[in-house]
Amino acid sequence: MTTIDRRIKVGVVSLGCDKNRVDSENMLGFLSKEFEIVSDYEEADVVIINTCSFLKSAVKESIDVIMEAAMHPVKIVVTGCLPMRYPEIADNNLLPEVSAFLDNQHYTTIVETVYNILEGSKEVRRNTEVKPVATSPDRILTTPMHYAYLKIAEGCNNRCAFCAIPRIRGPYVSTPVGVLVEEARRLVGNGVEELILVAQDVTRYRDGDVDLLGLIDRLEETGVRLIRLMYCYPEEVTVGLLDRIEKDPQLAKYIDVPMQHAADNVLRAMRRRSHSADLRKMMDYIRRNTHIKVRSTFMVGFPGETQADLDELIAFLEEYRIDYAGFFAFSREEGTPAYDMEQVPQKEKNRRLKEVEKVQSRIMREIAEGYVGQEIEVTMDAVDYDKNRFVGHPDWAHPEIDNKVYFGADFPVVEGERYRIRIEKVSKLDLVGRAIAPIR
Repeated sequence: MTTIDRRIKVGVVSLGCDKNRVDSENMLGFLSKEFEIVSDYEEADVVIINTCSFLKSAVKESIDVIMEAAMHPVKIVVTGCLPMRYPEIADNNLLPEVSAFLDNQHYTTIVETVYNILEGSKEVRRNTEVKPVATSPDRILTTPMHYAYLKIAEGCNNRCAFCAIPRIRGPYVSTPVGVLVEEARRLVGNGVEELILVAQDVTRYRDGDVDLLGLIDRLEETGVRLIRLMYCYPEEVTVGLLDRIEKDPQLAKYIDVPMQHAADNVLRAMRRRSHSADLRKMMDYIRRNTHIKVRSTFMVGFPGETQADLDELIAFLEEYRIDYAGFFAFSREEGTPAYDMEQVPQKEKNRRLKEVEKVQSRIMREIAEGYVGQEIEVTMDAVDYDKNRFVGHPDWAHPEIDNKVYFGADFPVVEGERYRIRIEKVSKLDLVGRAIAPIR
């Protein structure tokens, strides 16, 4: 039986997306069998920083966190996208404060790396082969215990003109269905009721003859109450998939589809495979035939975008009233085709961003106001002590990135349990109400 070395204390900082979070949770699982996990630099002997480098802003944040850690007497291990996108940082010793650089193919060696650097070694571990990232049977969730992310693939084949992910993470590789089912069974057995499927492109999943719908079949056999689909690329969102979401009680009536834009010339320049007509056809079907809530992301200020293109995007938002949407201004990223295109001035990008955000905020506010006076089912996720209220999410909203439901109650409320909430008002874009009864 392994004895945990309580003399060695390890902290983990996870930056970036939920895919990175899953990697960090698995590393925590490997580490926890050997060391004591701490959350403060002051306590740690070793700090592992799982970095993001998707955008320049993420690169800056990663380096800032590394330098912050370096202000303490700790050994630093840098994992994730930063050393994968910029291997020259390790090769040229550009961050001498760092004792080890690991790509995401070496997370199973994290314990060995910790011991090695504590003995004075410096390590660089990288691999050109892309494969699903190893999972730990002792994965430690950083979410509330009633929901968890399940990463179903690694890498990406969608070579959009603005995106560095294929260069960083490599080509798309699906995780074997048996591995995913085993992990899902562990999670459900530990109390997880909602699995949030993530990958760079969830809809492209395939393991042999098992596609996304086949994977859903297998995951539902674990007894999980709810499965949520994130990062579904528009060209792969079929009528069959939408009908399955609509009719299947174990699938959230929700889909995340990053559409990026609605003007054809911008979509073409982005190297997206969907045309405006395709997006409209998809949204027409969703609105006419389903109760599915739609989340999407859109980019403004892409090279060549005109005000007319922006107006077309705004008209699209107004027509289809996207339930949840995030917007970001184009970021010029090295190594992407868009880097050398004629750029929209930053000031103009910022103006366009504010314009679309204002429109979407109004739409989302109007949608939220439609729930006032209604009763909805909500899972309690946490207590907001500042607001002195419970906070949760309905099945048709993501528990972390979508608008929340705040509520009070006259009876005991338990995290992870579901309640019927009567909505009384809207605060900004969030719903506010009161619990009527538990859902048994």
